[in-house]
Amino acid sequence: MLKQLVHITPNLVVVNGKELVHQETGAAMLTELYRAYVGDYPKFFKMDTLSKLGFMASELLLQVEGAERFIPREDRAVVFFNRSASLEADTAYQVTIQDPANFFPSPAAFVYTLPNIVTGEIAIRNKYFGETSFIVLEKYDEPIMARQLQNAFLDPMTKSILGGWVDCIDEEHFEAKVIIMEKPSELPHAILFQETIQRFNNKFNIQQLNNNTMDELIYTLKQQIIEALNLEDMKPEDIDENATLFGEGLGLDSIDALELIVLMEKNYGIKLQDPNQGKEIFKSVAVMADYIAKNRTK
Repeated sequence: MLKQLVHITPNLVVVNGKELVHQETGAAMLTELYRAYVGDYPKFFKMDTLSKLGFMASELLLQVEGAERFIPREDRAVVFFNRSASLEADTAYQVTIQDPANFFPSPAAFVYTLPNIVTGEIAIRNKYFGETSFIVLEKYDEPIMARQLQNAFLDPMTKSILGGWVDCIDEEHFEAKVIIMEKPSELPHAILFQETIQRFNNKFNIQQLNNNTMDELIYTLKQQIIEALNLEDMKPEDIDENATLFGEGLGLDSIDALELIVLMEKNYGIKLQDPNQGKEIFKSVAVMADYIAKNRTK
């Protein structure tokens, strides 16, 4: 049974259907939330953005749950998923080791180069001694997450789960959709996660996680284009979303167009039957993002 749900993006925080008021965005918003709703765990300021995101999602949920906290318990599991692993921390650590002439590895950065640090932080804070897992997926995939949550409930000690999606690219691009759910009376329940998320969204009209805001979608799309076309020296910021992708713009060619067709199908479930469609759709990143937002199936 679904008990609580929180949805956090860089500019939105919704807890059980109620949007929380805040002034900041991005990582600064997470700090604002910490000061407003927690304030008693200084280790928060040492965390990377992924850990701050997971920490604040859990804090907001546990506060509205209202159960007694900070007493040892083995009956609650913490199970999170994402697609970016510990990307932000990995990037920060790489900066400290990439220059042989200035090789000073940062222990403070290195400690967060595993995403399961997030579940560890939550377990330590709340004295949870049950299962803690962080699973990296190719994409947001509710059926896979449902099966993993079902497996967690197979442990007879596990009576409830704090779990869900916690993904962070950097300080301005992240999303969390985290729930507290109790063990149902009967198994199997592989579709439980999907059904309860859908029910909750319908009840409170919460935006679906995979329908990213346009800015987030454009940023993600830029990353995917860079990866698909092996543009290793480029960063998302180097691509003007309104510039033409072919010719004088990014300078792509017909082979690149085929890669973009594959990208659309693989990541968004959009299959272009006629390659000539790409002439209009691939005019720019912004045009691609608009088409994806209107036609995506995943």
